[in-house]
Amino acid sequence: MNRFEDTALTLRRAYDKGDLIDNDTVKTLLLQSELVSRLLVEPKCRPELFIGIRAYEWRLIELSEIPFVASLEKVQNWIALLVDKTYTPEGFSLTGNRNGVLACHNAMITTLLLKTGYAEKEKIESGINWIVNYQSTERGIECEWSGRDLNVRFGGCMKKTPCFYGVVKSMIALTEYKKRFETSAEIDQKLQQGLKYILQHKLFKRLSTGLPIENSIVKNFYPYSYKSNLIEILTLLKANNLYDDPACKEAIDLLRKKRLNDGFWRAETTQMKSAWIDFDAVNKPGLWISYIISDLLELKK
Repeated sequence: MNRFEDTALTLRRAYDKGDLIDNDTVKTLLLQSELVSRLLVEPKCRPELFIGIRAYEWRLIELSEIPFVASLEKVQNWIALLVDKTYTPEGFSLTGNRNGVLACHNAMITTLLLKTGYAEKEKIESGINWIVNYQSTERGIECEWSGRDLNVRFGGCMKKTPCFYGVVKSMIALTEYKKRFETSAEIDQKLQQGLKYILQHKLFKRLSTGLPIENSIVKNFYPYSYKSNLIEILTLLKANNLYDDPACKEAIDLLRKKRLNDGFWRAETTQMKSAWIDFDAVNKPGLWISYIISDLLELKK
């Protein structure tokens, strides 16, 4: 353990190793964490933007990277608020109705609920069912989802060519669901289709040109917003026993090369300017991102 390491990272390391951690130790590490303290500051919201809830979504996405964080009362309250504002029987919506469902946000909200142990399974399944029924995992197929307002305003993520990030985030949600609950043949089939689609793109490349789908997809950052990168995608594939697939090799090599002589990786970019708390300072030796990557690549750190 680095003497400058935040206690939330200490907790994450112990959790990932499978150590038995008693409740008093969990509470102490969470309360002593400077990062957790910063994440629990009430985010500034724009009430006119997506029912004023997206700032809480971002914070909860970040908090969900820290084990046992849902034991904190404020986190429980924020989760209840997020569900209250975004849940619909057909999926999670940024406007509170079916016209506000976006593939990435439906998946991210579903995932954070799974990771934080949210108890109401039927609400989680509304997000899972949307993915199974409507998330495209191949090109040239018309999406049958009829809720369109945000889809039209924010890039048309349900067109005949599916948004790559939407596929990635949706497959992460299905993978997290599979860790916690028994799955159906339909869920397993959708997951395999989505993973195949990601592998076809060599994890980060356009099929048409072989260039990165977006510049940020090859940038190091952690945690992950609505965008994804090599770290998140490789973590998804590793969770599904596809880390050794030849399609992963170039992404793995790119990550390995970004480790500097001091043994650390750097966060290369930050996320949104508001409501987002960086785990590591950009372009500085990163304790969080170095742990996540070295664990992913199975390197000693």
